[in-house]
Amino acid sequence: MEKELKTAERARVALEHLAEVAPDGTYVPIADIWPAAEARVPLTPHESEANTRGLRRGDTNWRFASSEFVGAGWLSKNPSGLGEWAITPAGAAALAQHPGNELLAEAARITSAEKERRRDEIERALPERWVTDDRAQRRLLSAADVIVDECLRKGLSAFAPGREVWTPTNIQALHVLWEAAEKVEGQGFNENLERQLGPATDDQKLLMAEILAFQLLPIAKVIGHAKKRARVESALNVMRHPVAIPRVFDTAFTGGAFNPGQGMLSHVNHAITVILDILLAWSKLSEDEQQTALDDPLAWREIVFGDGAGFPTQRYALLYLVHPGFFGPIVSPDHRERIREVFVGEIGGEFSADADADLQAIAIALQVKEGKPIDFYGELEQRWKGEDAPAPDAGDTSKTLARDEPETSHPRGFMPSEVSASALASATHLHEVWLNKVVNALHRRGQVILYGPPGTGKTYVARAIAESLNKPGSVIKRIQFHPSYTYEDFFAGYRPVTDGSGQLSFSLTRGPLREIADEARKNPDVPHVLMIDEINRANLSKVFGELYYLLEYRDDAIDVLYAGSGDDGGKSFSLPPNVLVIGTMNTADRSIALLDSAMRRRFSFFELHPDVEPVQGILTRWSTKHPQSLPVAALFEQLNESIRDREDRIGPSHLLRAEDLTHDDLDAIWEESILPLLEERHIGTGVDVHKKYGLTGLMKALQSDPPASSS
Repeated sequence: MEKELKTAERARVALEHLAEVAPDGTYVPIADIWPAAEARVPLTPHESEANTRGLRRGDTNWRFASSEFVGAGWLSKNPSGLGEWAITPAGAAALAQHPGNELLAEAARITSAEKERRRDEIERALPERWVTDDRAQRRLLSAADVIVDECLRKGLSAFAPGREVWTPTNIQALHVLWEAAEKVEGQGFNENLERQLGPATDDQKLLMAEILAFQLLPIAKVIGHAKKRARVESALNVMRHPVAIPRVFDTAFTGGAFNPGQGMLSHVNHAITVILDILLAWSKLSEDEQQTALDDPLAWREIVFGDGAGFPTQRYALLYLVHPGFFGPIVSPDHRERIREVFVGEIGGEFSADADADLQAIAIALQVKEGKPIDFYGELEQRWKGEDAPAPDAGDTSKTLARDEPETSHPRGFMPSEVSASALASATHLHEVWLNKVVNALHRRGQVILYGPPGTGKTYVARAIAESLNKPGSVIKRIQFHPSYTYEDFFAGYRPVTDGSGQLSFSLTRGPLREIADEARKNPDVPHVLMIDEINRANLSKVFGELYYLLEYRDDAIDVLYAGSGDDGGKSFSLPPNVLVIGTMNTADRSIALLDSAMRRRFSFFELHPDVEPVQGILTRWSTKHPQSLPVAALFEQLNESIRDREDRIGPSHLLRAEDLTHDDLDAIWEESILPLLEERHIGTGVDVHKKYGLTGLMKALQSDPPASSS
């Protein structure tokens, strides 16, 4: 009983904290909310103990309690998956209406009643229409209902209530503008849109944003929340007075109903053309004809397929969004026909004249038989697919249409062609050919290592490459290995925590690889980069453990060391293909030859050394852009020529300064950076480092015998 009371108290504190710090509904990180709850209601010794998943009981109970607030409509969780909560207006009102622990009790009652209502509604609907109990589909259909009720029925905006946007005038003007606009080859949809919408009014730009949202709502897997938002915002941001994306749409963007393959992504311009053509026909209908289409699935189908059958996946998506109970979430014509053929026995073994009606009848028959909603891509998939089943990619336009959008979707989250080698070369002063090799290897294998002696710019280049891959929704993490770094630090392990009373316990804590894998699953269409500095300073076999396997076999799942640290809190874990690893390795600490074979086999290695391209000659190229009064490039070459051991040679980064280096500048660089490095490398050799490599001596040698210049 005490546990329930304290959980209820902490839940209330959380909502009160949100009402205090963000009453406008701005999202607040859980990391800021939990300390406030724990400080006001400290954990008991029992609550501080770790549960079977390795988490503190009190923390877990509190998070579960938050779901009651969500169910009651009092709390919103950021759909981007960033771990942020926000209070809703209803939540603020509930704080005043329900004192003390009654708040959580009332939320639980409302949530339970809503679940019961939904169960009853589904049970009643099973013999009448295609039904879903999938949360992602319910969310997208709630957003689609806004389009249907506000936009198609009333001509109003979905994003700005009461604003007349979906009018015949705006639809027809946008259609003319879209047809006349030229698209720049090689640019993506978002980049082209700003120019295409240039002459449009704000209402027409808002109309395009809402059309884009409608098109994106049902798409799952191949495009994530961040990219959906970015695409819609590409239209909103060109408005003189932009409006925000409503939360019902933002939440719906986290999921979808079907995976359409690449067709609806690489042919997005054509998809929008299809929708605008349909809306143009819609705008010419009488009000009675429009209402009939929104009430009658077959009348709506007449409009959607009225101008032809091209791009059927997009057309079936529109059928589903407006009449989900009749058409269902299957957009591939091949899949629809295959399911109809395999399950026709459920409706007497005879086809009717209407394939769509047959498919709905099959779905209803199976729902009634099972007593619950069914999923043709779930447990029934094996029955209808078989060996001769159509390919999983439901996009069927690649054979009939020329691509109108550069191909950007790939399991890695990027294509090498998206990375500007010239921009990277300009930022790093390295050669484009070499940079292209690194980017291609990262795309092909998923992990690369840049190795070489200190000062060759390994970390700088790694960071530049990571930033070049950054997209909306991407995550870039940077960590550094060291001799005491462990598997528990890197992936997951138990760490000591104390509660408000100082009681010590151990909690299963996720490391950077586990965290970035979670982020990558939320946005599978963009790259997530883990930069590992000094990767060779740790015991790599110990740090990676069984994770070595996943670097090579990303699609497989493997049992991990700690139960509860795997996917969805289980024991098995798979590494998403859009998690990219860029490591840097200092060869002054450890030669690449000393790495175990498992490491060398799974990474592509690229050398950054002052003796070879692309580092060789970098100071000469740098001096061309940043002229130097002193012979800095020649001095650097003189220094390295005098160092016998190749791995002891000095990288050029110490001298890559934008300003004109004076003799005092060089003297400081030598005394503070270069000579200390060389002293460390020459301990016990008897070499007088200051005499042999000192700046004064090198300058004299340079004047008497200058080295050949490097290109």
